[in-house]
Amino acid sequence: MRATTGRSRNVAAATVLLISMAVVAGATDVTEILTRMRQAVEPGKDVRAAIEFTITNAKGESVHWSGQLYRRSVSDTCTRLVFDEPLDFRGTEVMVQRGADGVTHTRVYLPAIRRVRELDADFRGESFFGTDFNYEDLGLQQLDYQQQTLRGDGEETEGRACHQVESVPDRGWWYGKIVRCIDKKDYLPRRTEYYDRAGVLWKLRTFDEIKKIDGYPTVTQITMRTVPTGTSTRISMSDIHYNTGLPESLFQMP
Repeated sequence: MRATTGRSRNVAAATVLLISMAVVAGATDVTEILTRMRQAVEPGKDVRAAIEFTITNAKGESVHWSGQLYRRSVSDTCTRLVFDEPLDFRGTEVMVQRGADGVTHTRVYLPAIRRVRELDADFRGESFFGTDFNYEDLGLQQLDYQQQTLRGDGEETEGRACHQVESVPDRGWWYGKIVRCIDKKDYLPRRTEYYDRAGVLWKLRTFDEIKKIDGYPTVTQITMRTVPTGTSTRISMSDIHYNTGLPESLFQMP
């Protein structure tokens, strides 16, 4: 009886050890997937591109904005948008900067009042000038303080095998959870679902067009849809150039 009990204890201990190893391995896999995703979304040391926003309401009526996008990824990641059109929007700038500590800072320059406004963390969840993107969406959502779970491995999006990763904030935030379908080959999040805190699908982001530019798989068209309202915003990029040595002065707001 004692020998049997001893073997049972050994089996139980081994089972616990294997489960623990599996949990650790799973966490490591999710971390690696998300790290590679961020590298895929922000390739190169810097990039510049022409950018166009198409904002469409529930009736199908659209307006267009255009401007320039600049991004630098060296010690930190900084993205700057400068708008040229429409005329009453010209000169408006937005800069999203993620420091080495993972904290994101968002600043907006409004030429009408000639002032730079820094947005606090709570405001970054607000709509970006009435579009379907919020200010945080213009960068890449912070990942460090979220609970990450690999929900599916081998799911398909547009015929491509994907990792399905669910991210749940461990503190108050504007999304209840985010589910990303991350391409297993190029690690681009081709489909991202944003749920509210009640678990209802709120927004859906898709990478509609991807081209290889300067050796990097590059997203040239993104659509964000707000499901309850039936509105959408499409971002299109063209004239894209990587690693041109953008000066630091380009990332200083007026």
